[in-house]
Amino acid sequence: MIKDPGEMTARIRIQAPVTIGTGINQHTAWVDLGNTSDTDPPRWTWAKWENVHGSEAWVAESVQATAPATVSVWYDSRVNRKCRVLDDAGTVYEVKSFDDIRKEHRQIEMKVQASVNG
Repeated sequence: MIKDPGEMTARIRIQAPVTIGTGINQHTAWVDLGNTSDTDPPRWTWAKWENVHGSEAWVAESVQATAPATVSVWYDSRVNRKCRVLDDAGTVYEVKSFDDIRKEHRQIEMKVQASVNG
């Protein structure tokens, strides 16, 4: 949970799957929220990024999670479980759990882990 905007020190991109083309040319592309095409320039947003630690790390390791983390951002209705997160190094993270904190539409907290196949 974000208690102070100064905690939001990580630049991330949030992408949603978009179906492009028709027929046999149809494919799914990942597009940054706010963009209309996968060729548009990246759209960065600020987030609070916390790598798992303590007992969470042991649980994550037991299920062989790769680079698990908790990512908190300001609420955006376009963000959902189907989205993925990219960090500033280009690592792709799958959203494993999604929470609109207290259903107040102010903050979103996502549990993510590095994707094996991007």
